[in-house]
Amino acid sequence: MKYWIVILFTFSICTSQEAEYIDSTKVRNPRIAWKLGVLPGLGQIYNGKYVKAMGFMGAEYFVVTRFMELKNENRIGLRNTYAWWAFGLFVWNMLDAYVDAQLSTFPIKRLESNNDIDSLKVKLN
Repeated sequence: MKYWIVILFTFSICTSQEAEYIDSTKVRNPRIAWKLGVLPGLGQIYNGKYVKAMGFMGAEYFVVTRFMELKNENRIGLRNTYAWWAFGLFVWNMLDAYVDAQLSTFPIKRLESNNDIDSLKVKLN
């Protein structure tokens, strides 16, 4: 289970970066994003992060399915662990949608260097 945390966290960080400029038509409303985040992945779809949405939907489906299996097997301790995981993913989903909407107009930094010896210099465009 520890590996799932690392994979989901890394996946979230990797898919939150965009390589292009954002024009004014792509500005997202954070209030709408977190409200849509109540359903797993819908807030990410609103923000245009389709791969991240699939990740959240898949993770939530896995956790809830496993929770139901453990409930039927009457394994209370492990069932409660998966209930906390479901709650954590639910909150993470809403917060991630809100933050992505807030950062939809954030300026993108470009790293440039004159040669291989120089350190990378940050230039804001």
